[in-house]
Amino acid sequence: MSEDPVVTSNRNALTPLVSVIVPTRNRPKLLGRALNSVFNQTHPNLEIIVVDDASTDGTKDFVTGLANPAVRYIRHDTNRGGSAARNTGIRAATGDYIAFLDDDDEWEPDKTEAQLKMLQNHDVVLCTSNEHRFGMARFNGRTEVTLDDLRKGRFTAGGTGVLMAKAAAMKEVMFDEDLPRCQDWDVFIRLAQKHRLGYLNRPLVRYNEGDHARISNEILNLPAKELLKRLRFLEKHKSFFGPRLFRWHMSRFLLYGLRHRTDKWQHLLFTVRECGLMAVARALSRRVYQRLSGSI
Repeated sequence: MSEDPVVTSNRNALTPLVSVIVPTRNRPKLLGRALNSVFNQTHPNLEIIVVDDASTDGTKDFVTGLANPAVRYIRHDTNRGGSAARNTGIRAATGDYIAFLDDDDEWEPDKTEAQLKMLQNHDVVLCTSNEHRFGMARFNGRTEVTLDDLRKGRFTAGGTGVLMAKAAAMKEVMFDEDLPRCQDWDVFIRLAQKHRLGYLNRPLVRYNEGDHARISNEILNLPAKELLKRLRFLEKHKSFFGPRLFRWHMSRFLLYGLRHRTDKWQHLLFTVRECGLMAVARALSRRVYQRLSGSI
């Protein structure tokens, strides 16, 4: 581990306290790397809340063994999922601002400092991640994220790690614990319905695309009908998206990882029946364009 951060009690505008919420389960090696990226932040005043979602390995011993005064450890007795873990962290947070980091991702050293500067004029700020290269090129000069952006699926890459918000805004909205997927997109929409969202066009989150267990990897092997059950987020916001975008987003989710599936043609036909030919054609053409342009 790198040298521990200096933790101060100064709550003025220059060094506000930022609560960093890190949900985790059975991944102490990845967690150590994630925490290291928080310890290396240029902003010094942090409380790091690790919410252990009922790990069955040595996660507790690893975290408590850090003996770092900036780190607080909270444990769930049963596995409740990432959104519940984040909500536990939000409730426990004492900072002026709240940020999130998944245990398998990392932050660039100046992420906290850079987002705090924008939060002087916004209630919520989204940055980008190394996964969001396509969006960065398209949105140079943009400083805000609108509801229409979110309706079209923009600025949603990188998970909750791209989000930092004033604590009051985050405690008002919270995460929807009933959603199996897209909890980040859901919370962005609900925040944008109440607050101005700033946009920082810098890849300050390093997203780990490894083979370890994560939702984006697990869904590659799910049957089509089971995938539909995971799309509760889209049903929740169906009126917000409207019929055309609703079908398009559904087709994008169903077709994720199509080239890796053993039942490609059956899955493609299922998606056409569910979403319509035009929505599927649009989704596939977008994927081809992004791949040819080197943006994914």
